[in-house]
Amino acid sequence: MVDLHTAYASHLREVEANPSALERAQVTLGRDMVEFLKRGDKALEAARKALAYASGNPSGGAGAILDPKEIRLMSPVPRPGALVSAGKNFSDHVAEMASKKGPSSPVAFLKLPGTVIGPEDDIPYPPEVKNLDYEVELAIIIGKACIDVSQDDAFDYIAGYAAFNDISARDIIRSENKTGIHLMGKSFPGFAPMGPYLVTADEIPDPQNLKLKLSVNGETRQDSNLSYMIFKIREMIAYWSQMGLNPGDVLTTGTPRGVAAGRKPDQPPWWLKPGDLVEAEVEKVGRLHNRIVAE
Repeated sequence: MVDLHTAYASHLREVEANPSALERAQVTLGRDMVEFLKRGDKALEAARKALAYASGNPSGGAGAILDPKEIRLMSPVPRPGALVSAGKNFSDHVAEMASKKGPSSPVAFLKLPGTVIGPEDDIPYPPEVKNLDYEVELAIIIGKACIDVSQDDAFDYIAGYAAFNDISARDIIRSENKTGIHLMGKSFPGFAPMGPYLVTADEIPDPQNLKLKLSVNGETRQDSNLSYMIFKIREMIAYWSQMGLNPGDVLTTGTPRGVAAGRKPDQPPWWLKPGDLVEAEVEKVGRLHNRIVAE
């Protein structure tokens, strides 16, 4: 693990003889991931220089290299400007939810930015909820401001990817749907574990064929592939860019079959309960380890 501010300041001081190294590093890299993304290619190039310096000076980085055991990872984007989650975007999931057919255009809902937690944080179980569910998804982090982009250009606006778990209070959602649009059932605190990293887009040239997997207490519940998405990643970005997207905004892909809400009456229920360990994994991106705890 490398502290980018410290490593880049050391690079500026030792390699470029910059007398204002720390201040320059803070301005170039920003204070958090959203600011880093807003700074664009200059920040990414600075990060690469910082990593190169730390790799070449493992003992002289002046605190730049950190022990992973002493670090608690937050979400790579702790508070997205917008968190747009696709619904009804896998045909097998549409079928298990008793829908006759998928939507004719992309469908999504908003999760509040405050729902986001880290890859190993506990997920609080609200006392109001009876039917708590899980949904493994891929999170797509936007890297540049965009509006009305084409599908051909869509990937140019992706900063990177993370694993995502769309935690859902199904009974609250059903109640909300009777009177209007659901919101609270997707947005209790901790209902959006994301991480463990922001894997930059250059490391995953073909995200549309990544495997998705989710287990509860070691038992596999979901095992699928992003190739089964109804509306592909390019289509999602092009469609939602009509309303404008900004650096640090997050789109999630929707989930495949295997959710607890899809169980039939003659099958044992799969609702989450306090004490359960939920592990959501996206191939080449990483795995989330989150335990359900009473709020």
